Amino acid sequence: MLYIQESIRIEAPIEVAWAWMSDLERLMQVNEFHVAVRFENDVRRGKGTRVLIDHSFFGSAPEARGARVTHWEEGAGIGWVETDLKAPKSAFPHSSQYRLKPLPGGATLVTDELRGSLNLPVLGKVADRLLRDVFASRIVRRECATLKARIEEFAAGWKAGRAAA
Repeated sequence: MLYIQESIRIEAPIEVAWAWMSDLERLMQVNEFHVAVRFENDVRRGKGTRVLIDHSFFGSAPEARGARVTHWEEGAGIGWVETDLKAPKSAFPHSSQYRLKPLPGGATLVTDELRGSLNLPVLGKVADRLLRDVFASRIVRRECATLKARIEEFAAGWKAGRAAA
């Protein structure tokens, strides 16, 4: 099992960060391999929401994986599990969790957590450690950088809109 946690300071109030992050379609596409998000029904927020996420790895044809929101704490956090539709215990089943915490000066600390396993029968722990060290930790760091850029851009528009009103 691999576990990665990264945190980043976002120069936006927690309410603004939450407004951006609570849009699941937007949040789920922070991962560079998530090329499209489709909701299974009209429910687009909250615990239990079901989503199909099309993945493309290094230019491959998109492949759908199922995701279900397992954690929704209004204004504070979102989490989901993601599995392969054909073989749920293979192809890196994992969970993603995002937590928000207010910081002094109107900023927000966003924590991005990834847990999962390749579930390989022979080299399980070694393979997971390699995946974490060589690949997945970089992906999570890039997700944090993307969150920072997109939320701060959103916050600038939010601020401008409030000033104009």
